[in-house]
Amino acid sequence: MKSILKQGLFFGLVTIVLSSVALANPLMLTKQEMALNQMLVAPATSSQLTGGKVVYYGGPVISHAQVYMILWGNAVAATTKASMPDFYASVLNSNYMDWLKIYQTTQITAQNGHAGTNQEIGRGNFIQTVQINPSILTGTIDDTQIRAELDKNITAGLLPKPNADTLFMIHFPPKLKITFENAGQTATSCQQFCAYHMSFESKTNGMVYYGVMPDLDSMACSFGCGSGGSLARQTVCASHELTEAVTDAIPTPGNSPDFPQAWNTTDGNEVGDLCQSTSGNLTGHAATYKVQQEWDNSANGCTTGNYQ
Repeated sequence: MKSILKQGLFFGLVTIVLSSVALANPLMLTKQEMALNQMLVAPATSSQLTGGKVVYYGGPVISHAQVYMILWGNAVAATTKASMPDFYASVLNSNYMDWLKIYQTTQITAQNGHAGTNQEIGRGNFIQTVQINPSILTGTIDDTQIRAELDKNITAGLLPKPNADTLFMIHFPPKLKITFENAGQTATSCQQFCAYHMSFESKTNGMVYYGVMPDLDSMACSFGCGSGGSLARQTVCASHELTEAVTDAIPTPGNSPDFPQAWNTTDGNEVGDLCQSTSGNLTGHAATYKVQQEWDNSANGCTTGNYQ
């Protein structure tokens, strides 16, 4: 995502909010706050929705995403536990994923001269839900602590050792605030972002791709992270981060994308960032889910229609 106020954090949909206690209109971001933009998601402008194709910078994509839904402790919201596994299973095996093949990296040279990674993109699979038991379940946690916890659980064998297709989508409990440091600034869940995706390279476990999905049931998030009920907010944010992880597996901060990033606009927006505040429906196995539309380079616009 540039989704993080630009590249990894998903901020917005419909009525998004950014501020410290009372969420503010995102249009009121200062220039300093906008510099954080490669990690958080801000709403797209009308010009972004009608122009500005993404280009390839030579980095990896995720060919056939194998998603593990990670529960951060036993207090994750009941709606999340009950409904998100079917959502992931449904969306990963749907035509919502099929059109992402336009972002495969076969027979392509990056705009900066890097050879493509020769990866196809297609449907994936939901593997399973795994509960881990971190020591920090309330208060505040930052992204470095999340990475350390993931790495520890992989090393201990509680999570699988990832390969190039593994994506950990981590869902957090209420009352746990998540922060992200970028260029000396701190972004906070439900204030500057709704969700994000990132990666890190573990010394023992290799490259780890993950998405951070804060609890969206809180009063603050309910006013800023999409419209509709709790589940709709979650599925829209999750679809945003899922497609961005698939098409830009190693996002990096800033507004000047380069290798090892994959598909971005020249100022660092990912495919989800260009289509915030747009949505469609996905017919799942057990229900119909709300998903975000994503940028379609071949059509030079946001994808439309229903998915199944």
